[in-house]
Amino acid sequence: MSLFRVLPKGDRFGLPFWELEKMRDHMETIYNALAGGVSQIRKNYTGVFPLVNLAEDDEHLYLTAELPGVAADHLEVSVKADTLSLRGEIRHSEAGDEVNYHRRERESGSFRRTLALPVKVDMERIDATFKNGVLTVTMPKATEAKAHHIAIKTE
Repeated sequence: MSLFRVLPKGDRFGLPFWELEKMRDHMETIYNALAGGVSQIRKNYTGVFPLVNLAEDDEHLYLTAELPGVAADHLEVSVKADTLSLRGEIRHSEAGDEVNYHRRERESGSFRRTLALPVKVDMERIDATFKNGVLTVTMPKATEAKAHHIAIKTE
């Protein structure tokens, strides 16, 4: 819920301070969002950039991205060196020029998300699947990136 202070019509001296106060409120919102974690950020700031999770186990890296409303043929995934790029377009049908929107929260347009991968991956064996608006990319780790367990000898 947002509260707005209304300045009296004749208060021309308060106007510059009003703008500073709006800027302070915006900075406070950003700080609180960062302190509250990703769920708070998502609630306050939406965009066309997809939310992603990047996880790993001993053998693979796993990327999942939420892409509701994106068609698979409007999506591109590429890996170069230690960087994964996700590019696509969200298209929504417009209601027409005669329509006045009361609320418009669904964004559309092109997006690009680039992530640094924490380890080298085997580029020849990367697998990507797209189901129910969720992209899953499975990236096998390169041999040199896998953990090697070393046996300890006792005397």
